[in-house]
Amino acid sequence: FAPVDQSKGYRMLIDQLSKWLIEVTGYDAVSLQPNAGSQGEFAGLLAIRNYLDNRGEQDRDICLIPSSAHGTNAASAVMAGMKVVVIACDELGNVSLEDLKEKIGQYSDKLAALMVTYPSTHGVFEEAISEICGLIHDAGGQVYVDGANLNALVGLAKPGKFGADVSHLNLHKTFCIPH
Repeated sequence: FAPVDQSKGYRMLIDQLSKWLIEVTGYDAVSLQPNAGSQGEFAGLLAIRNYLDNRGEQDRDICLIPSSAHGTNAASAVMAGMKVVVIACDELGNVSLEDLKEKIGQYSDKLAALMVTYPSTHGVFEEAISEICGLIHDAGGQVYVDGANLNALVGLAKPGKFGADVSHLNLHKTFCIPH
């Protein structure tokens, strides 16, 4: 609500930060709201929900979430009107590709999203992350990457380039202390 002539500095900061985050993530655009990770998850899943609804795909309501996921992931998916289906992890903590493919086959016409933390809460860098994203896209779903541990990727990989569609970033984890 500040007058335009009194908010030039803030608008410059917002513009520069947005450009930096686009560069770091590889996404086409960013929003600087909301500020909390759990709210970012919810907002990101609502963006996916609205994207699918606008395509006439209101029946897509399944959100696949690995068993290693942070607890807020499932809560956010349910709040966004999705049903959670858990994906198993292998003995090393990676998403089980076998179980993922099975669940995609089972829910392909209802699949809305996959929610995955990369690298995972356990510090696992999914070697098959691009393949995982491709499998979800091929089934008509979107990929939400929890960006809490993005600091481990900066300068090495960009979620928007390895197949993610939506992420949230949060100062206390993304740019400070990871999980």
